[in-house]
Amino acid sequence: MPADRPVDPTGEIITDLDDAISDEVRAELSAVFSDEADTATPADARAARGGRALRTGDRSPRFSGRRWLGRVRSTDVIDDGVEGARVINDPTRSKSPPVKTPPVKMPPVKAPPVKATPAAKKRVVISDDDSGPIPARSAPGALQFRKRRIAIRRAAGRRRLRWFSIVGIAVTVVLVILLLLTSPILSIRNVQIEGNVYADPLVVGEVISGLKGEPILTADLRGAERRLEAIPWVREASVSSHLPSRVLIQIVERDPIGFYRAVDGFNRVIDREGRVLDVIEGDPTDYVPIRGTGPNLSAGDSVAQPFLGAAQLVNALPSELRARLVSLAVSAQGEVSMTLTDEVEVLFGPPSDFQNKLVGVVNEIKRLGSNRYAIIDVSSGAPSVR
Repeated sequence: MPADRPVDPTGEIITDLDDAISDEVRAELSAVFSDEADTATPADARAARGGRALRTGDRSPRFSGRRWLGRVRSTDVIDDGVEGARVINDPTRSKSPPVKTPPVKMPPVKAPPVKATPAAKKRVVISDDDSGPIPARSAPGALQFRKRRIAIRRAAGRRRLRWFSIVGIAVTVVLVILLLLTSPILSIRNVQIEGNVYADPLVVGEVISGLKGEPILTADLRGAERRLEAIPWVREASVSSHLPSRVLIQIVERDPIGFYRAVDGFNRVIDREGRVLDVIEGDPTDYVPIRGTGPNLSAGDSVAQPFLGAAQLVNALPSELRARLVSLAVSAQGEVSMTLTDEVEVLFGPPSDFQNKLVGVVNEIKRLGSNRYAIIDVSSGAPSVR
C-alpha cells in the first residue's frame, strides 16, 4: 500500500481528499479538468449535469489529484457537481474521523494531446427486403442503388401485367367467337337465290336445305358453290353470307345453242362448248336443230366433233345470217352444212376454219344481192355459187 495515502483505523483508504489537497493543487486540477471538459463526450456532458449511479463492476475511474481511485463499488455514488471528484463511501463502512495529511505540492499536469480518431468506414448492406423505410444515414450511392432496384422491379411488374392483359383479352375474344359460332342468333335462316331458270330444282333445293340452320360464320359456302356448279345448266355459282342470318345464291346458267337426236331417240340440248345440258324427249322450239344422229350422252357430258363444230358455228354466225338460219346438218362423213331461208344451203365441209368460211359466205350473199342461187360452197376456202 503506498505510504502517501491516508488510512483510517479500519484499514480503509481515505478517499475524501478535499481536506488533504492544498488550494494551489486544487486550482491546477480545476484548470486541467476545465481543459478536458472542452473535449468531453456527450456522455461526459450528461454526467456533468448531475450525479449518476454506476453499475456494479464499472471500471470508469475518476482522477482525484494525482491518484486513480480504483474500482468503484455498486453502492458508491460519484458526485460531479462539486469541484474535483469526490467519492462518498457506503454508510456501512466505518465512520472514523479522517486523518489529515500535510499539503503536497504537485506540479501542473498538462492534458495529453487529443488525437483525432480516423472516421470509421461506412458499410453498405444490400438486402432484398424493400418493404422497410430507408435509413436516414444511408450512403447516397446505396440510396440510389436501392431506388434503381425498386424501379426495375416495378417495370418488370408492369411488363407482366401488360402480358397478362393481352392474354386475357385474347382468351376473351376467343370465348366470344366460340359463343357466337354456337349461338342460334347467327344461324342461317333466310336463303335467297337468283338467276336459276333451267337448273335442276331438286339439287338447288337440297343445297338450300343444307345451308339453313348452319352457323353463318362456319357454313360451308364453298361446298354449296361446288354442288351448284355440278348442275349441267349452271356455268357459275356464287354463295355469299350476310350477317346476321341471310345467304344469297347467285347462279349464271349456260346458253343452249341447239340440240341433236341421239341413237336412243332422245334429244340432247348442247351449248356452244358442246356440253350436254339436258336430255329431253320432244323437239324444243327455242333451239336450233342439228340434223344427224349423235352419240348417247348424259347431262353434263361434252360432245365431240362434228357436233361440237356445228355448235361453234351457230355461236359464230353474224346477226344477218343468224336471222335467216333454219337448221344445221352433220353428215356421216363429218361435214357440216347450214340451211337458210329461201331454201339456200351453205356447205362448210369439215368443221374447221369457220371464221374465213363465214367471211366468204357473207361476201357472196352481198355480191349476189337479189339474184337467185341455191348453194354456196365454201368447203374449199374459195366461195362458189350454183
